[in-house]
Amino acid sequence: MNEIYNEIENRGLNPYFGFMHQDHEKHPTLASDLLEEWRAALIDSLSMSLINGHELLEEHFVLGTIEKPGCFLTKEGLKIYLKKLEKKLQTKVNYLSYAPYPVTFRRAIALQTARLAKAISEGDASVYEPLIIR
Repeated sequence: MNEIYNEIENRGLNPYFGFMHQDHEKHPTLASDLLEEWRAALIDSLSMSLINGHELLEEHFVLGTIEKPGCFLTKEGLKIYLKKLEKKLQTKVNYLSYAPYPVTFRRAIALQTARLAKAISEGDASVYEPLIIR
């Protein structure tokens, strides 16, 4: 989310004005909208890899409280997750039909955000090409 949020701001877009997600106070809906495109290829695959590879274990999670319900990573679990996320963001992929060569996930996110900004500024939705997982 932070990677996408930063790219949105770098392109002069408002991260709190999205298309799909419902507005909530202090929630960057545009960042959430763009994250959906990357969820399966980046976040879900990373999470499954960490769990199936036994890199994240039960002891890396804690349950929340009544006041703050949920399941959270411990500091050690977050460290493991972020290290693997950084490595994944540096992985080259061919998911962008308009990029004639492989680009890192991080670069692909930047290119997609730039495409969205261009589509908005030109008032032409066809400028934005969705991510295609091959």
